[in-house]
Amino acid sequence: MKLYTSLIYRGLKLTRKHCIIMLILFLLLSLLLLTPVMLGDFDKPGEKLPVEEVVFFVGIVSLVGGVMAGTNNGLQKADISSGWKRYSYVLPPTAKQQAMSDLLVELCYILFFGLLSAAYTWIYSAAADYNAFGIMLNTFLGAVCAIMLIDIAYSYIIMFAKTKKDLGIIGIIAFFGAGVILKVVGLFINVDFPEQPNEDGDLISDEAINSFVTKLSSGKLTLCIFAVFVVLCVLFFLAMWRSHERREP
Repeated sequence: MKLYTSLIYRGLKLTRKHCIIMLILFLLLSLLLLTPVMLGDFDKPGEKLPVEEVVFFVGIVSLVGGVMAGTNNGLQKADISSGWKRYSYVLPPTAKQQAMSDLLVELCYILFFGLLSAAYTWIYSAAADYNAFGIMLNTFLGAVCAIMLIDIAYSYIIMFAKTKKDLGIIGIIAFFGAGVILKVVGLFINVDFPEQPNEDGDLISDEAINSFVTKLSSGKLTLCIFAVFVVLCVLFFLAMWRSHERREP
């Protein structure tokens, strides 16, 4: 346990600048989108914030939080720049233990920004009297999975592509793999939007919006995204394991 604690502390310390920058950007966006709450726009009696606006505000913050949590934190680059990667070959921690610590560091970032997104959602849900936690969770995890998939695919391409032919083959496999994942997720949130405005002049009807919101916050979608997230965590661990075993010339 002390070994993993030390490795996680090292990882968080090396990536603290990345975390601070992401945190500042997230807080600035959150404060900007909290302006209606701070100005008291929800204090008017008899008025209720439209569902689409709640979905938009919560969705944007959750999406940005997920992107920031899932993006590459630069730990591998910091290891190479500091000389840790070469030095680690003669240290007690194995490549497997270092890979596990990298995954735990990534999970720390995901948990941190997830809690921030949940706090924002709580404020907006309380102000608008609308439960948007399901929307936040699915949007956040979906963004995390999308960014992690890109990062993992890039890592595998760099590690296993020895020639341009290999690069092309792996790139095609990654492209079709991403398409399959998007297709599966799309089955859960597919909504038919009308091509012509309805009788009230609205291009998107309330029924279509409610259907989209219901599917976006559904438990089935949560289970699907969480399953994809678990698979991506395993692939991330394997990629980091292979990376730590790889000796650069």
